[in-house]
Amino acid sequence: MSTLKGSIVRLVVAIVTMLVIAGCGYHIMRPARGGAELEGKTLQVSIFTNRSFRPNIEATLTDIIVDELAKREGTRLVERGGDLVLSGTVLTYGTSHASYTAKDEVKEYRATVTAEVALRRNDTGQVVWKGVITSTQDFPALTDLVVQQNSEDAAIREICRKMAREVYIHLTEDF
Repeated sequence: MSTLKGSIVRLVVAIVTMLVIAGCGYHIMRPARGGAELEGKTLQVSIFTNRSFRPNIEATLTDIIVDELAKREGTRLVERGGDLVLSGTVLTYGTSHASYTAKDEVKEYRATVTAEVALRRNDTGQVVWKGVITSTQDFPALTDLVVQQNSEDAAIREICRKMAREVYIHLTEDF
């Protein structure tokens, strides 16, 4: 009887572990390589435009996307005249209450950024890939406004890193 009980416990633990891993959004990525459209071509990243109320968020996102692409093997970035041009627009930036204390005071805020990104052929203007990306990051609610602002800025940088990785994944998929 104890052998059967031990087998059932192991089975339940295995199932729970698989469900947790599947629910976390993890997936196996293939080795980094350019999509068919990127192979052997140069890529120019244009400065994104900003339709949100948050100043300079477009510059932060553009810089972090360039950094993400530059560190990837096989990506040939150029300042001008690339075979392909990556451009985009920050559509929205917003914050909302994410969690509360027992006294019903805001404990954390959630920053959210949405951007539209497009990859075009420079010679024809043909859109190769276009998508809307949204990412979020929580940051603490603090009484010191300077520290609060620094936390929000750090959250924005983390959002931009997440978005840059997502852009890279889209660019390296075979579309």
